[in-house]
Amino acid sequence: MNASLLQAAFAQPHAWMGALALITFWTAALARKGSQTHRYAGRLFLVAMLGILLTALPLTVATWLRGQVVFATFLAYLVILVAVNCLNAWRAIRFRSDFAGYINPGFRIGALVLGLSGLGVMVVGAFHGAIVLMAFGLVGPLTAWQSLRLIRRGPDDRQWWLRSHFGAMIGNGIATHIAFFQIGLVRLFADLGSAWIIHIAWLLPLVIGIIASVILGRRYRPATTSPAGGPVDRPRFGWRRAVR
Repeated sequence: MNASLLQAAFAQPHAWMGALALITFWTAALARKGSQTHRYAGRLFLVAMLGILLTALPLTVATWLRGQVVFATFLAYLVILVAVNCLNAWRAIRFRSDFAGYINPGFRIGALVLGLSGLGVMVVGAFHGAIVLMAFGLVGPLTAWQSLRLIRRGPDDRQWWLRSHFGAMIGNGIATHIAFFQIGLVRLFADLGSAWIIHIAWLLPLVIGIIASVILGRRYRPATTSPAGGPVDRPRFGWRRAVR
């Protein structure tokens, strides 16, 4: 298998899909939630992400064949992270009235694979002294822990699907922007010095994504008190019985 041929065949389509993903991501993010613009841009974003995944796989193989083990590990992890988050973002909408359907075995397997792959990336980062790679790898175990916590506790209210949806989409946004900065921005501004640009490319999307998750999490967090000031009972949707 020739690395140069794979690079030549898939690099350009991958770049076009990446550009489309960035445009549609911000279109959906800035549009009014629930509007036609938001829905159509979100669907097109997921289509673009599918194109990114299909073209990223051969590019990852090409990177590995060139002996760039660390970068190939980073790309493979991005593929897993994006695939799991895209699936969860779509399924949160699809099963918003069916929590048991959302947490099916596919959801659990995805959480497990993402968590293990993140730990693997952290090990590679530690072995090569790449602190930013270790920090990015931590996203996998944290996401897996949140998924398992959701399975164990069940939905807190009827907006559980919304929090799952924007959580997955923020994860996609982090991965997309890190890939863009790492692959595109670093090459574009290589003359300015790669060290600080690389650190910004890794950490800036991650920090912004975490801040966005906290803000949206607070905005859509479950109510803990009733209008009268008393505690609110957690709704029971019968999901435990359904999955047994």
